[in-house]
Amino acid sequence: MGEGLSDGRPTGSASGNEWKTPPLWGIGLTETVNNHRFFLHDGRARGLLEAVLWHGGEAEAAKTRVVEMPAKDRANLIRFLESL
Repeated sequence: MGEGLSDGRPTGSASGNEWKTPPLWGIGLTETVNNHRFFLHDGRARGLLEAVLWHGGEAEAAKTRVVEMPAKDRANLIRFLESL
């Protein structure tokens, strides 16, 4: 996910720049269940859009597409993620 998210700590065959993204089902319930809205492996993102914007590496192209979306489409994407 790029240098910006790297913790430099390899796990198994994954380098410190690689993370296995867990399924997103239930992500919209994070605040209800966990009483917070912190995302990413270390909680540094304070919302879903911020989590997307932290991505780099192989996810850079996807992040760029989200940044370039019209604001309405970006809001719809976040609304969809919150519905999961």
